[in-house]
Amino acid sequence: MKILHLCNKVPYPGRDGSSLAMEALIRLEKMAGHEVHVLALNTDKHFVERPEPIDGIEFEAIPVRVSPSLKGLWKHLSHPASYFAARFDHVSVQKRIRVLSSKVDVIVVDSIFMAVYLDAFGATPWILRAHNVEHQIWERTLRSMPFGVKKLFTAWQTSRLKHWEIQTLQGGNVWAISEEDGANIRQLGASRVLALPCTYDPQGPWASSGAAGQGVYHLGALDWLPNIQGLRWYLDRVHPMVNVPVTVISKTWPNSLVQPPGITHLPRLADGFDFDQHGIFIAPILSGSGMRIKLLEAMVRGKAIVTTSIGAEGLKNAPGIAVEDDPSTFAAAIQRLVQDPEFRIQQGKAAQEHATATFADDVFVETLKTL
Repeated sequence: MKILHLCNKVPYPGRDGSSLAMEALIRLEKMAGHEVHVLALNTDKHFVERPEPIDGIEFEAIPVRVSPSLKGLWKHLSHPASYFAARFDHVSVQKRIRVLSSKVDVIVVDSIFMAVYLDAFGATPWILRAHNVEHQIWERTLRSMPFGVKKLFTAWQTSRLKHWEIQTLQGGNVWAISEEDGANIRQLGASRVLALPCTYDPQGPWASSGAAGQGVYHLGALDWLPNIQGLRWYLDRVHPMVNVPVTVISKTWPNSLVQPPGITHLPRLADGFDFDQHGIFIAPILSGSGMRIKLLEAMVRGKAIVTTSIGAEGLKNAPGIAVEDDPSTFAAAIQRLVQDPEFRIQQGKAAQEHATATFADDVFVETLKTL
């Protein structure tokens, strides 16, 4: 079968949760024997100078600007998808999709943001790969935003996004990235939903390093509001009760966050980070939906993990993970892992075994052989 696979960012090399999930799905499509043509937006925010496509995959990337601006907002003010999604809608991409759509059997729309191009598909059937329920992320985020113009604007755009996203989900086949999201999407009125999690390549870069090291780390892009809110909760309410240093890996450190004593910031893993010395991964997540690929990575590496109930969504009740929503119990879970090496290693092994049995590529290849 010939597949046109649409991505709202360059999917490779995989470098963050969404690009890793896109890369994994493209890899599965190829493993299932399909002929795949990837068309990606090479955005100003996530521009990739030298993409590294998977062997055997046709690939092209179109440079576009998607960063929010007053000019862009005015241009897309009446767009039914709201500005959150409309900023991904570009005429040059529309034209290219119209050409390619007539040459394939099915179009995989990888993320709701690429659904702004549905009118360009013609009669070609399509499948939406839902990384999350986008409007629910913003609804959860709004709860902790201070009242003001920004919150009012975000609430307005979230309402518009919700209406358009629900219509889109109801209009086609959906591959939800988690069982929780699949259930939510069905409740929103979609009738053709398959739960298809992000998988990983056992021969890929996520090498096992175990949980012997007592170091604590957090990995997450701090240019995304839900990640900032989660880390702020940790820094303000959890970290004062934790008597160990924590390394935070993020390309940027936002000005809105104070970096307290005991927190080390590394812009890149290459900046001296050692996985062998860091056996504990923390993921303080208060909003969002879908599946947190950074938790899957930590499981594959054999780390002991502390997260929240929202953070644990999509992991199929993984053992070896401490799920805590209260600051004091979150802190206590970290302290126990630091102080009890035998328990720490045991937790890491349990999470790793679950990841191997549940999320490896070959577990889902058969599912994609018949689309």
